[in-house]
Amino acid sequence: MTDHHSASPELVLRPEWMLVEDQLREGLELVVHGGRISELRAASLPPNLPGRLLMPGFVNAHSHAFQRGIRGWVQCAKGQDNFWSWRERMYRLANELDPEGVEALSALAYLEMLQAGFTSVGEFHYLHHQPNGEPYANRLELALRVAQAAEDVGIRMVLLRVAYARAGAGRPPLPEQRRFCDSDMEKVLQDIESLQSLKRFRVGLAAHSVRALSKEQLRDLASYQGPLHAHVDEQPAEIEQCLDEHGCRPLELFEQVGMLRSSFCAVHFTHPDAAELAILKSHQAKVVACPTTEMDLGDGFLPLESLDGVSLSIGTDSHARIDPLSELRSLEWHARARLGRRCVLLQSEHPEALSSRLIAIGTRGGAEALGLESGSIVQGSVADLIAVDLSEVSCATGPKLTNWLFSGRSSQVREVWVGGKQVLWEGQHPNQHAIVEKARAVLSGP
Repeated sequence: MTDHHSASPELVLRPEWMLVEDQLREGLELVVHGGRISELRAASLPPNLPGRLLMPGFVNAHSHAFQRGIRGWVQCAKGQDNFWSWRERMYRLANELDPEGVEALSALAYLEMLQAGFTSVGEFHYLHHQPNGEPYANRLELALRVAQAAEDVGIRMVLLRVAYARAGAGRPPLPEQRRFCDSDMEKVLQDIESLQSLKRFRVGLAAHSVRALSKEQLRDLASYQGPLHAHVDEQPAEIEQCLDEHGCRPLELFEQVGMLRSSFCAVHFTHPDAAELAILKSHQAKVVACPTTEMDLGDGFLPLESLDGVSLSIGTDSHARIDPLSELRSLEWHARARLGRRCVLLQSEHPEALSSRLIAIGTRGGAEALGLESGSIVQGSVADLIAVDLSEVSCATGPKLTNWLFSGRSSQVREVWVGGKQVLWEGQHPNQHAIVEKARAVLSGP
């Protein structure tokens, strides 16, 4: 395996197999220089990654890192439980966290992402202020804590600064929502500008949802140029509220205020109608699906069969599970269960075609959603890479890529490089113990 203590600016990786242009190739080596792929060529020596598949790292296009802290505590209920009752329990956690707690839980989530094969994350960040709604002395305090967690773990982060202003139409923020909220959209845009000026990580804007922002506030944000994400059509109640307030559905409202463009990502999009699907496609907007969270919260199912030609990506949202294979399998399996047929995303007689298409959603699709120069093994691409152990029993026979995607485990990711720097060795992170213990201390209390 590669030596993580090497000071050489050039890295040469020779795996057993490499995923290039959606196909498994043998006999190739990859040269990384200055954090980017500088050359792809015929291998000059035997593999230095025997039994490994080298491929682009997955991109997690939608994360609320602090929500990793409620995993395990919300799989029980007294009476009927749904998204809205789950949200109340999430709010309690959000208001218990101090800056150190936000950083510790973010680091835990990002560590688990690296170990599952995610090399980048879009952090849909909406914890901004103190629990009473007052800004910290440094308005960017919590954003910088999340960024520090990402840097310490070694994952690439795009911070999507969330605009959030109200509890719903004509309703001020609930007490438990105050630390999310800013009524002045100019301050939101100023925060984004301040974060961008640091040049430590990429930044984007997230308009939380049509229930959290008025039409005027959405208009105030519409001129922003860059990655622009929003929760869209996640719950039927959200759609009903939008119809009552505006006389249109959520994506129609985003179009009216001038937000729809190719950089716009509709997160979830579990309940669109035909008109919204047509609007999405006409603006070449994208979709970020989070199937494991959508199943966990009872959100509904993405209409995969209606999204031909749309750029899709995946996210782990509430982190009920952090596993790109589970997200990608679920995209296809949701559709099969609803429609009563198989191979919904792609029909092809090639045994690796469907798995290659799903992996492209998890890699290139995510890079497109976050505006990253990664997701493919091509010259000039950022060297965000993972090495997968295909020598395990699950991949012993049959098409290897398909067996791993549909029947394997994310723990078969054994080595990870971000920007050409190795951050995972044999599935382990050098700071793993300290990261886990800090998170445990936050969740166990004093």
